[in-house]
Parts: sequence; C-alpha cells; structure tokens
Amino acid sequence: MTDTSTLARTTDDTSAVAIVADGRTIASADVQGRGTSVRVSFSISHGHLPIQVRRRLVDAVFELPEVRGSRAVLATLPLGDVDLLNGLRAHCTAMSTRAAGATCLVDAIMDIRDVDEGAER
Repeated sequence: MTDTSTLARTTDDTSAVAIVADGRTIASADVQGRGTSVRVSFSISHGHLPIQVRRRLVDAVFELPEVRGSRAVLATLPLGDVDLLNGLRAHCTAMSTRAAGATCLVDAIMDIRDVDEGAER
C-alpha cells in the first residue's frame, strides 16, 4: 500500500493542493479565487494511482477558504477523467462541460450548502 499525504500551500493570489505518494506529486490543483468565482486547474500523473486520489484532491480543493467563499467554479481537467468530474459534481448543483483539445473545461455553480458552510468559518 502506498502512503499518501495531502499538502496545501497559499500565496497572495493563488493556492495549490497536492497529493504526494512516495515522495512525488501524483495529483495537484492550482486555485485562483476572484470575487464570487474561482478557477481551478487539475493535473494528474500518468500511471496507476492509489484509490480515491482524484476524489481526495477535489475534496481538498473545496476545503480551501477562497473556494468555500465562491459561487462559480471554472475548472480545467484532463479530458475523460470521470473521477474528477464526479468529484466536482458532488460539490456543485449545476455543471456544463466542453472539450478543448486534451482538456475538459467545466463551468459549475457550487452547492449552496458548501458556500454557506464557508461563510460560517
């Protein structure tokens, strides 16, 4: 079994979340919050990954303060990554997707419960 950890770092205008296994980053997300919207760019390593890595990454992104206080989510992720899409869908009430080359572009509206919980923190 591979030991994994989730790391988050924040600078003035961006945050990053990474899932690290055996000393290497296997999944990451860069996050930029602007007003009521947030942009998220997901990146996944090639090859076999531990179970639930994608879902853990999405959940960690939605725990960030700048995401919790947003309403609109604009995300980019690898085309065909159903696990990331399902993770986004779990946090959003409305979502549209479109392909752009090898990338999937997602426009989504966060579930109001996630936004309300962020306002309470």
